[in-house]
Amino acid sequence: MGKNRRQERLQQRRAQAATPAAPAAARPAAKPVAQWRHTLDQWGGPWVLIVGVVIIAFIGWLAWNNRPVGVSTGALKGDAVTLGPATHVDTADKLQIPEGFPPAGGPHLVNPLPAGNYNDPVEDGRAIHSLEHGIIWITYKPDQVSEAQLKALKKVQDDYPRDVILSPRPLNKDAVVLTSWGRRQVIDPGDTKVIKEFITANLNRSPEPAVR
Repeated sequence: MGKNRRQERLQQRRAQAATPAAPAAARPAAKPVAQWRHTLDQWGGPWVLIVGVVIIAFIGWLAWNNRPVGVSTGALKGDAVTLGPATHVDTADKLQIPEGFPPAGGPHLVNPLPAGNYNDPVEDGRAIHSLEHGIIWITYKPDQVSEAQLKALKKVQDDYPRDVILSPRPLNKDAVVLTSWGRRQVIDPGDTKVIKEFITANLNRSPEPAVR
C-alpha cells in the first residue's frame, strides 16, 4: 500500500514537471514620452529647469536693483568743493583729505564702499569712490549726536538703502555733514528734511552716476 502511494506521488510530480508553465501576463506597452520631456531628460532632467528658473530670477533681481534712477535737474545743494583729479590710487596717503571735513571727491581707492549703515568709521578713499558713483555720504561726529538723532539718521539711510552711506567720522569738526561728489553741507543733526532735500537734489550728480 505504502509503495503504491509513493509511486502515485512520484507520477504526479513528473506530470506537473512536464506540464508547460502558463505564459506570464503580457506587460502593457510603455506610453510614448512627450518630445519636450525627452529633450529635458537629455539635458539633465527637471533639475535643469529648476536651476534655469532660479538663474533667470536672480538676473531679474540684479536688473531691478541696478535699474536707472531719476536724476534731479534742479540746483545742487550744499557748498561747492574744489576737487583734485578723480584718479585711482593704491594707498591712503595719496588721498586729498581736508582737515575737519569728509572729502567730497578727488583721488580715491580702487574699491568703492557699498551703501549702508556703518557702525564704525569707514575708509575715506573707498567712500570717495562711492561718491564718484553718485552715492550720498552722511557722516556724523559720535560725541555730538544724541541717540535719538542717530536713530533719525539711520531711518533716512533705511529709506535710501542703495544710495546712502551713513558712518561715524570722529575727524569731523561738525556734528553732521552731508557729502556728494563736489558738494558738502553742514546741517543740524535733527534736520532730516534738509537731508532728504540734499539726497533728492544731488543723488547721481557725479562722474559715474548710478553705478552700484
